[in-house]
Amino acid sequence: MDRASRRGAATEVSAQPPDANQPKAPPLSPIPAGGSPRVLILFGDTGGGHRAAARALTDALKLLDPTCVVTVADPLIGQGPAVVKRLASLYSPMIRRSRAAWGAVYHTSNTRPAFAAIRAVFPDVVLSVHPLLNHISHQAIRKSDRPRALMTVITDLVDFHRGWTFSRADLVIAPTELARKVALRRRVPADRIKLLGLPVDLRFRPPAPGEKQALRRRFGLDEGRFTVLVIGGGAGVGHLDKQVRALATDPFQWQVVVVCGRNEKLRRRLSENHFATPTLVLGFVEYMPELMRACDMVVTKAGPGAIAEALATSLPIIITGFLPGQESPNVDFVVDSGFGEFAPRDSDLLDEVRVLAEGGPTWREMSRKAQELAHPYASSDIAREALLLAARYRASAQTRR
Repeated sequence: MDRASRRGAATEVSAQPPDANQPKAPPLSPIPAGGSPRVLILFGDTGGGHRAAARALTDALKLLDPTCVVTVADPLIGQGPAVVKRLASLYSPMIRRSRAAWGAVYHTSNTRPAFAAIRAVFPDVVLSVHPLLNHISHQAIRKSDRPRALMTVITDLVDFHRGWTFSRADLVIAPTELARKVALRRRVPADRIKLLGLPVDLRFRPPAPGEKQALRRRFGLDEGRFTVLVIGGGAGVGHLDKQVRALATDPFQWQVVVVCGRNEKLRRRLSENHFATPTLVLGFVEYMPELMRACDMVVTKAGPGAIAEALATSLPIIITGFLPGQESPNVDFVVDSGFGEFAPRDSDLLDEVRVLAEGGPTWREMSRKAQELAHPYASSDIAREALLLAARYRASAQTRR
């Protein structure tokens, strides 16, 4: 995203080129008279997941309707008051758990930036992918010149901030059945909740026949070796150094791919090692979907985005850690659902990889479970709902004239 968007200004976002193997979605019904649909996506940079969700939804909207005007804005970090910037940038359990912190964010963020973004864009649909932006978006919509839709997309898998479950939104998108039940308990009307999955880049999908081997050749990997992908998000967080050393210091039958993200210090340190097990060390990459399709399993912390991407690719997961708060239930979700294991210690990680690297019934069953739970077209399904809401509200506005 460009510098103006990070300051909080509304900025149009270009879509990623669609995957050549990705089936094109059928077109929607004709666009209502009066121009192209306009969707404003509000996100906050408290972690990479919200930005990634906004990008995935942008791509899906443009794929479904190339005429759609998609704009993204970050009113929290960009232009929000100092206390909001401070609390949001901490990205800590306090934001998610403390009533006092939530009250401070709610009241102080109820100011100009979010209102300004909505007034500047005049959208048909305000699509929120951050829990702190739903209430103020609703207030801004109420003060606008005509009715506009509010749609919120929950980007946590199981447990989440109460700000997500805003009962006056036109539509709340749940990523899992467990999340849908939480929304119901929090009194969101059942007819305003849809279980569509967590939005990820549409390029995340299972490999086509022969594609895994072709991608391994492309990345200089052994075509026949079981391949372990170790990731720590865009920032390269977690104990990646220790995990890679546990998996690659001694000679094993697998090969390792580690993505260090923007952690250049870690990338240099790992690159200087001569591991006994073949190891590919990468920095920040824009081709994570292709990397996942080249691999057989993922080692990661319990971030919802990484879990959803692995599911969409039908990959078993080993969870090595989690952030206190909403990520802790993700561990139970992965383990109880049968597509992954929890290995907080390096010795546990090595044991789990040994079992899966056999490529036998355990790995196949986990892959099958992942495929059953996946929502690989969640972004497209959510985008379609947004465009249908836009059509409904545009038609309503024209009727009033």
